[in-house]
Amino acid sequence: MTDIRAFGFDLDGTLLDHRGAASQAADALLRGLGVEPSDATRALWFAADEAQFEAWRAGRIGFQDDRRRRLQMVLPEVGVPVPGDDALDALFEIFLRAYRDAWRAFPDAAPVLTSLRMQGFRIGVLTNGGEEQQVAKLRTVGLYDLVDTVCTSEAIGVHKPDARAFEALASRLGVAPSQCFFVGDNPDHDVAGARAAGMPAALIDRYREGAEGLASVLPIEVVGR
Repeated sequence: MTDIRAFGFDLDGTLLDHRGAASQAADALLRGLGVEPSDATRALWFAADEAQFEAWRAGRIGFQDDRRRRLQMVLPEVGVPVPGDDALDALFEIFLRAYRDAWRAFPDAAPVLTSLRMQGFRIGVLTNGGEEQQVAKLRTVGLYDLVDTVCTSEAIGVHKPDARAFEALASRLGVAPSQCFFVGDNPDHDVAGARAAGMPAALIDRYREGAEGLASVLPIEVVGR
């Protein structure tokens, strides 16, 4: 791994605390509907989120249907009648506003990216998601100027774990896939996908008790952290 010239990172769950932000937003939405949030309601939300996101990633539904279907799955389970589409859209906007307000980078993200840049590595983000929202996340949490390129699935036309997504990242970084080390939190979408493209990769689990952080999974020493 001595020829590594660039690093690629997933965004949600790797650089940005998506679960924390989404939990706060789901709690706010449910409180507004008269439902007391709990671990059970959060589990419902994330199950719906995962199911519908996968349907969107596979091209079976669009963004609007993704969002409506999440609510259609969750609301009956917490005793709230499912309203029509316009009301569903308004409810999801409440969630989105709270979600945006809760965006936070993991504390070690900026220091690690800064260190890698100081050592001369190129840095890219590869994320399954819409261009506008994912770029806004990076700008909001102060990471956008620390990376050289952002590849969203919407912009490049393919989703992880498709090897072409990782090849697009490497191309934008000006390196071969084998010269880019990728870090993500999903063993299938991130790690297996990267390796299928010939890109070395490591898994990070931000939410495991005792998790050591981003620097611990990198193949080089991160200086100045």
